[in-house]
Amino acid sequence: MSQRTLLLRLSNSGEPENSEGISNGIYILPALPHLKGYKKGDPLFHLVFQLNAASSVTRDGTLLTNLPKDSSSPFKRHEYSEYLIGSSFDKDASISVPIFRPGSYNYFIRYTDANDTSATTEKFYFNVPPALYINGEYVAFNALNVETVVSKWVGSLSNWETFFTRVADKGYNMIHFTPLQERGSSDSPYSIYDQLQYDPKIFKDNSEAISVIKKLLANHGLLSLTDVVWNHTADNSEWLREYPDSGYNAETAPHLTAAIELDASLLEFSRNLKSLSLPTEINNEHDLHLVVDGISQHVIGKLQLWQYYVFNKEDTLAEIKKNFYDSTYKITPVDIPTSVNKDSIEELATYTLEVASVHGQPILEKRFSNKLDARKFLGILYTVLEARDLDFEVVAQKSSAIIDQINAPLYSSYDDDVKSILSQVSDRIKFLRLAGNGPKLGLVTDKNPLTEAYFTRFTGKDGKSWALANNGWIWGGNPLVDFASSKSKAYLRREVIVWSDCVKLRYGSGPSDSPHLWERMIQYTQDCARTFSGFRIDNCHSTPLHVGEALLDAAREVNSNLYVVAELFTGSEEMDKFFVERLGINTLIREAMQAWNVQELSRLVHKHGGRPIGSLTWLPLDDFALPADKEPTKGKYIDSYTEMEIPKVLTKQAPHAMFMDCTHDNEMPAQKRTPEDTLPNAALVAFCSSAIGSVYGYDEIFPRLLDVVNETRQYSIEDNGIGQVKKKLHAIRKNLAAESEDILRDHEMYIHHEGQYITIQRHNAKTGKGWFLIARSKFDGHEGPQTLSPVVLSGTIAKCEFSYTLKVTGEYQHSDTVLTGIPAKVEEIRSPAIEFNGKETIIKVDDSFITGSIAVFSTEIPGVDLSLDKFVKEGAVEASLGLDLSDLNALLYRCSSEERDASFGKEDVYSIPGYGALVYAGLEGWNTALKHVIWQNNLGHPICDHIRQGEWALDYIVNRLDIYSKNSPNLKKFQEWLRSRIEAIKKVPYFLRPHYFTLVVGIAYEAARFRALRGLGVHVQTATNFVQSLALTSVQMIGRMNNTSLLPTEQVSCIAAGLPHFSNDYMRCWGRDVFISFRGLMLVTERYDDAKNHILGFAKTLKHGLIPNLLDAGRNPRYNARDAVWFFLQAIQEYVKYAPDGIKILDERVARRFPLDDTYIPHTDKRAFSYESSIREVIYEILARHAKGIKYREANAGPNLDSQMKDEGFNVEVYIDWKTGLVHGGSQSNCGTWMDKMGESEKAGSKGVPGTPRDGAAIELQGLMKSALRFVNELNTKGSFEYTEVEKNDGSKISLVDWEKLVQDNFEKHFFIPVDASDDDKFVVDASLVNRRGIYKDLYRSGKPYEDYQLRANFPIAMVAAPELFTPKNALAALRTADRVIRGPVGLRTLDPSDWNYRPYYNNSEDSEDFATSKGRNYHQGPEWVWVFGYFLRAFMLFHYIEDKSCKTESGELTDFMLTGLNARIQGHQKWIKESPWAGLTELTNKDGAFCYDSSPTQAWSTSCLLDLYYDLWSDEHYKNSNGRK
Repeated sequence: MSQRTLLLRLSNSGEPENSEGISNGIYILPALPHLKGYKKGDPLFHLVFQLNAASSVTRDGTLLTNLPKDSSSPFKRHEYSEYLIGSSFDKDASISVPIFRPGSYNYFIRYTDANDTSATTEKFYFNVPPALYINGEYVAFNALNVETVVSKWVGSLSNWETFFTRVADKGYNMIHFTPLQERGSSDSPYSIYDQLQYDPKIFKDNSEAISVIKKLLANHGLLSLTDVVWNHTADNSEWLREYPDSGYNAETAPHLTAAIELDASLLEFSRNLKSLSLPTEINNEHDLHLVVDGISQHVIGKLQLWQYYVFNKEDTLAEIKKNFYDSTYKITPVDIPTSVNKDSIEELATYTLEVASVHGQPILEKRFSNKLDARKFLGILYTVLEARDLDFEVVAQKSSAIIDQINAPLYSSYDDDVKSILSQVSDRIKFLRLAGNGPKLGLVTDKNPLTEAYFTRFTGKDGKSWALANNGWIWGGNPLVDFASSKSKAYLRREVIVWSDCVKLRYGSGPSDSPHLWERMIQYTQDCARTFSGFRIDNCHSTPLHVGEALLDAAREVNSNLYVVAELFTGSEEMDKFFVERLGINTLIREAMQAWNVQELSRLVHKHGGRPIGSLTWLPLDDFALPADKEPTKGKYIDSYTEMEIPKVLTKQAPHAMFMDCTHDNEMPAQKRTPEDTLPNAALVAFCSSAIGSVYGYDEIFPRLLDVVNETRQYSIEDNGIGQVKKKLHAIRKNLAAESEDILRDHEMYIHHEGQYITIQRHNAKTGKGWFLIARSKFDGHEGPQTLSPVVLSGTIAKCEFSYTLKVTGEYQHSDTVLTGIPAKVEEIRSPAIEFNGKETIIKVDDSFITGSIAVFSTEIPGVDLSLDKFVKEGAVEASLGLDLSDLNALLYRCSSEERDASFGKEDVYSIPGYGALVYAGLEGWNTALKHVIWQNNLGHPICDHIRQGEWALDYIVNRLDIYSKNSPNLKKFQEWLRSRIEAIKKVPYFLRPHYFTLVVGIAYEAARFRALRGLGVHVQTATNFVQSLALTSVQMIGRMNNTSLLPTEQVSCIAAGLPHFSNDYMRCWGRDVFISFRGLMLVTERYDDAKNHILGFAKTLKHGLIPNLLDAGRNPRYNARDAVWFFLQAIQEYVKYAPDGIKILDERVARRFPLDDTYIPHTDKRAFSYESSIREVIYEILARHAKGIKYREANAGPNLDSQMKDEGFNVEVYIDWKTGLVHGGSQSNCGTWMDKMGESEKAGSKGVPGTPRDGAAIELQGLMKSALRFVNELNTKGSFEYTEVEKNDGSKISLVDWEKLVQDNFEKHFFIPVDASDDDKFVVDASLVNRRGIYKDLYRSGKPYEDYQLRANFPIAMVAAPELFTPKNALAALRTADRVIRGPVGLRTLDPSDWNYRPYYNNSEDSEDFATSKGRNYHQGPEWVWVFGYFLRAFMLFHYIEDKSCKTESGELTDFMLTGLNARIQGHQKWIKESPWAGLTELTNKDGAFCYDSSPTQAWSTSCLLDLYYDLWSDEHYKNSNGRK
């Protein structure tokens, strides 16, 4: 059987990722019917927890979740199953956990943190909703139509059949029963006398109650919901007399003692008003003031409640005196911390309270329960007074002062509480007896005292007198604080709006604190869960969380598909979220009658109406790793949106709503608006994409809100009001649900508010069918004339199904026995006029459409149906078969200069008004522009506006491919797939175009991205999204150009150094950049043919023993790079090692661009390409030319070649110092390594002065040369390289083996700067120039000696190329220094920040007088370059592996510690490539990763060198047991 799989992606720190999600959302799994063939015990879902590779929490990581492991295991909230995560550097960690039943669940992760200590994340919650069925038919949450019934008003059982027939006939499918249990003395349904007994006035016994309820509901096709009341019980509950510990009393809550005493005194005062000559009826403010003054005098004044707050000074001094003179106990002075000022009475008081208070802090329990330990207090006093022979009077005086200081804030607290008591009591009396919206209780009597009783008083079965706190609520209270606990003084301060008929229940911290209460309430809860389909949690926000969790867990034990509803009054969406996710609440109640005007009602309808029409379909796009090692299996994941093998992703969503047209707590429309508004208000609610509800009496036009406590009449069954219209509206809702696979996803709406009118259009995004409502409100009956503007429904056919208005037909007649409504009936009215012109429907409303009217239309959009939805989403992957990487470069990428080159200037990237030009002409450009629009469903974005306005973008994405597909049948096939989809969506209405356009482009992009990954090698195909994104820059960078190539006469795909800066003509191919990028972008991605072509193309141009810095297709190459040839040799070595049959490249022969004597000739000269060399010969030539020494002047030297260079800068010299074997070169007038910025500012005087000449022996060149020598010597031993010696500049010869040994013997001696200066004599060090120790020099024997000693980012290159040159201990120390000093978030600082030349902000346009920075001369003097970061990490990993035992296991695997450490260092890169519009890594950043505007936004070597890091794990012999994963 197919399974539903959901993906929950976790961040590096283990929390769910929700980058595009809503704030205060909740992770809620979809509410869906069971799959076909589902059997009890089958999983409902498989939830896949996915962690990024080597996330910090994967170190010794274990995921713990309280999901039961199998269907037979009970759910226990605090029991967790453990799943080992395992650590990998190149593959995300995935843990699939089956889910067998609905409920609230959580997970957390246990791991080892950076401090090597065990740590855990916080708990993260997700909710699994129930599946509701009526007689085997699934009912979606958004198809629920609920009617609240106050059970006691239904009457005897004989009435029930007739009554519920009426409810069902109106189309309701769920009944909300107020509690059906036996009621208490007040007769309120919410004041339950006995939770375990159904109402004996209705049912003979519990078994009859359960039988009748279930049978009745089944017969009428109804679900059921009941209130569960967990927070209180009736004040006269008999069981409470036996178990008074179930409430808050002076024993279980001694902090309430003062409040109990105050409440009793207030009630006594109320009884004594007459004897105190105070008003017994409050008729005005004067009476109120007299009474409040009386309370102040006769209650507050006599109670002396201050005694509960303070320390009794008299008793304390007496205890001190007793102990002072008690010789049997020696008082030891206390060692007072120096932080306490002993001369400050305030600080002494604070310290004494902390140290000597018996309770540790002031408490509020009994009078003078606050006490100080006299001996500890004396110890403090002895230390403070510092005298051996103390006089007690001195002690008494000091202690008295300290006690007074301790008591001062306590007296202040008392004063504030008294102020609150008087204010709250005054306000409450005013509401009860004077306020216009209050009950105006009149005469003060024993039944109606001045204020309600805060405590219920009785004699228990134990014979003791008890006072138990009554329940209530508090304005603006913190719902997480129990206001009856010691954390609150609400009962004392009289802040509780109390319900005197309800005793607040005390659960404590668990069942052991109140055993009978827990046992009773669990039984009550389970009884209800067995009987009803769902719960409405009464007073949910005041339910202690642990109580709600435990009781709902018990309920779900007996009814796993329990539907849970609540009405939260937390005042905070964040707090709502807290309750919803902890309790697993499925739906929150929202109220239409809270709207005070039409505009507010429109806002509420919009909030609950559903997704906007034309909403964009979520797609994974570039945010996910695509499994690309095989073709995707169609339909592998149910409910997935994409052709890729990616499950539906679990993201945050707002809590589901039940939008009520009126609740049993709301005033009726006749009170708050007008009776006639009942109909439009109900229709608007019914059209919302949510559960909906009403209260019995709303449809029947009851005149006012009914009092659930005191009302005794019963419901009448009469055909009055809007019942039959409700039936039609409910039928529409059922129809909407029936035609939807996922009603939350498929259904969309558009809401328009215009004066008195609100219109709603409901639309099924898949079928094209829908409904349209026009509702004219009648809020106050004084609305003026208004006609709705003509409604235009583009591309839509509409048919009016019904039009009604509600007419009041008579005066309300009160009955003493039954509840009746205002006489009213719905009348059919003339339907609004409909015109259809072939393109759009126009609906016109005239004056006959009076206030209180509605009109409902069915709608259909021709051509928009399931077949179109399927057509546009399918076939892209199949159409992409056969596309090669050159096709995909054209399909996905091409920056502006590339697109203009391909079209000979006719085409460019697309530009969108209000947004700007795309960065790529291909699909990646559209993906960059659209992905956040799609993920945020941002229909108001300029791109969506543009697509609605015309077909330009639709034509562009197809037609631009003409120039590429004319020579590629496979690309032509994909273009035709794209064309057919675009032509299909041109026919849909303009407002749906963004939906279909983004869907087609997104599906096409995913297919192209997938196909590109299929061509990039097996390691990449199964790697992380980050690795895949890095690898795709290979496709981005390598493409065919008309104006350049690797060859002067043939168009061959060639690599750009970066886009868009280095993409075009002679600026595209740089020798250095090509071969630094070579391994990552060509070998890692298995592009062996392209790799070979680049080696051969540059080998052709070898001249002076160097390859060109700028190739220019071999037409006009420039030779001004000393380092490029060494990277070239490294690339050949890598090719031989990793390419299939790579050794054969040594025998490849290339036609040479220049004669052997280095004469410069045009590429058209007959001598060009007139002789050949093998690659083996080319390698030897490079070594031989360097050994002999290289000295030349650049061809065509002068301003035309380089306008910034001084004349002497064109003179190039490279030589070997045969004392050391090290390669030297360059001068102070040129810059022949990658740090090649030439000064350009005449204003600053820097023109022609290199920023970083790096003449002498550059450290990275020594490593690369050593690597090359090792390579050829190893080849020689295998018989693959016959050359064994070279000629030096003096004519003598040296073997290649000896040359390699010479470098080995001299490197560390000449480059390492020891940590300890006493070791300087072992190395070549000028201590006077040393700035930092324990590092490797950047240069040796440069023109400015101090530059030798600079810490720069180049030494890791040498470490990677030739690790054998380095002493591991020294290397690791140097790397750790670099990690601390020059590692930035994304790049390595190109200069030590402590260096005087450090200038970290690159601005090439600056033309100032600053010699260091003008015209960007500081390009390599501090800005943070990205490509060297890859070399740094490779070296960092290697030498930790070699030298640090904590980084590898006994079996040779990299440890979690190492992998998570590496991952932590590439977080900036992961973020950058994810957020970059260029889908690459930048060339460089400014200080600390700051964006640099002059940086090339995507640079080949930046991504390539990070791919090299992964390739080391996959291929390097050191890590053969690791392979990047465990």
